[in-house]
Amino acid sequence: MAYQSLYRRYRPQRFAEVRGQEHLVRALRNAVVEGRVGHAYLFSGPRGTGKTSTARILAKVLNCENPVEGEPDGTCASCLAIEQGTSFDVFELDAASNNGVEAIRSLIERAQLGSPGRTKVYILDEVHMLSTAASNALLKTLEEPPDHVVFVLATTDPQKVLPTIKSRTQHFEVHLLSADELRGLAEFIVGDAGLDVSPEAIDFVVRQGAGSARDMESALDQVVAAGGVPHDESALDELVQALCERDTGRALTAVDDALASGVSPRMLGENLIGRLRDIFLASVKVDLTRLSDLDRARIAGQAQLLGTARATRALEVIGEAFVGIQDAPDPRVTLEVALIRLTSPQADTSVAAIVERLDALERGLGPIGAPPPPAPHTGSHPHVDAAPDVDPDAVDASTRPAAAAASAPPAPPARAGGRPADEARKQLAAKRAASGTAPATRAPVAPKAASTPPPPDPAPTPVAASAPTEPPPRAPAPAPTSAPRTAAAPAPDAPTARPTPAAPPAAAAAPTTGGLPSRDELTLAWGDAVLAALPGRAKSRFAGGRFVAVDGQAAHFGLPNKVHATRCEEVRPEVEAALAAHFGRPVPLVIVIDDDAPPPPGGRAPRPAPDAHDDEPGSIDLAELVDADDSALSSIDRIAEVFPGVEVVEEP
Repeated sequence: MAYQSLYRRYRPQRFAEVRGQEHLVRALRNAVVEGRVGHAYLFSGPRGTGKTSTARILAKVLNCENPVEGEPDGTCASCLAIEQGTSFDVFELDAASNNGVEAIRSLIERAQLGSPGRTKVYILDEVHMLSTAASNALLKTLEEPPDHVVFVLATTDPQKVLPTIKSRTQHFEVHLLSADELRGLAEFIVGDAGLDVSPEAIDFVVRQGAGSARDMESALDQVVAAGGVPHDESALDELVQALCERDTGRALTAVDDALASGVSPRMLGENLIGRLRDIFLASVKVDLTRLSDLDRARIAGQAQLLGTARATRALEVIGEAFVGIQDAPDPRVTLEVALIRLTSPQADTSVAAIVERLDALERGLGPIGAPPPPAPHTGSHPHVDAAPDVDPDAVDASTRPAAAAASAPPAPPARAGGRPADEARKQLAAKRAASGTAPATRAPVAPKAASTPPPPDPAPTPVAASAPTEPPPRAPAPAPTSAPRTAAAPAPDAPTARPTPAAPPAAAAAPTTGGLPSRDELTLAWGDAVLAALPGRAKSRFAGGRFVAVDGQAAHFGLPNKVHATRCEEVRPEVEAALAAHFGRPVPLVIVIDDDAPPPPGGRAPRPAPDAHDDEPGSIDLAELVDADDSALSSIDRIAEVFPGVEVVEEP
């Protein structure tokens, strides 16, 4: 007699021999005992888990001459004929090769005829391969078959089965076997068949089975024929270890060793993806019962080294590489490039690789688990908590002028931008020109007293961290026509000049821990994360500057002009808090004037916010408006003045 494969010799012949499918076996046995067998069943699940074998056992017990508690006796003529495949009561149809309408029509015609046994059983394997027309042709007979007919459908892809077919059947899902169940089956086969197999070989066949009894038995056949484990898995372990240690040379050497032993690049990639999936599941604490104890211990250690994030990225990178590996001129190159991207993030320009590099940089700059930096103080004493040796009374004395200035009346409505006033002047001049009213001549008055800022130094000049001073007006504001104001006799509602308090030393900003970041690190973090995390007001004001230097006490941030720097000083604590949150330690900030800094967004300095004593934001004192100069030039003359050399052509 010819040699018979192990998976055929040890195919289950009774319900009790089916391993790992207790829910299915219990339901079918009870249905047979109680006489409640359905007219159609659907078994779905992975390959090699017992779907077709269970269907044959059901056919045997339905036609057995002497069933015993829902089990076939295995000795009657009907049972022996079904085991040998010569029974007229069981018809197996492979839907993968007989998926047309004609095959289903022939099956329906034969279903009307009787058979020697009590029940005619039709087993349709891979039923999801039936065409739509064939599935529709089967519906009526499947719903109302003859009394002596039972349909058993089997599939590995249940989502492709038509819902109308599912609704006419009793659906049972078949599961993968655990590692212990596969090991017990392998040891039983080895003992019953008298095979000489080592424990290491049994571990190998259980691992190759991956929950499938038929795959395990096929691997056992291969081990017996080869006299041991056919190929060593040390190359795969070496490859995974290289990924854990980010060793590019070790990974490429492992690939070369695996290919030299006869493993194809695609097979090596598939095995690596399977191992990475187990590592990912172990990293999220999934119970891998289908693996042996030795494999679970090894994968748990690799999961601890690799981590969930890196295991996920490795699955994505290798999976993407294998999408087009069939069309690649050399599949080995595709696999090696994917491994280089995983072991050398600096050679990868993807977003995930950049994030991984930044994460490693952050973890290297600040120790994990260190206490968070103190939040910047936003009260009246911004530097008392940061510098314990500063006297609070001295700080109060330095901040009293700023508090007095804050409670003073508002300044005259001469604004830095001047755009609302200019627009109002233009509108008033246009109205008077339209009405023909000559503008009244007003005597000029001396401008209001204002502190003129000193000329900027050639080098970057620090801006005092104090209350911001009022920016100088662009042009002297004219006095109202009723009574000219002079600097010697100010009006009763004229505001007093705001004194500028002395700036506290920048060195007392905050104690540093672990040193300040370098200018390059600040610039990289500023463009990638910090600026985007700022509130809207701070982001718009600080977008036009850059880091110019870092000394032992603070980081210097350059801005293009003093007005812009003054407005940014108001929200400096918010920026310091964002920098401290990013780097894990305080980063004091000193704002300086930098002539080489890029202009702010919009091409001008941020416009100061209106004073709290204004009637409404952007209000204009109409008494300070002046009439535009009269011009005798016509519109054509003005165009000719703007465009010298233009020639006016009169229309006929």
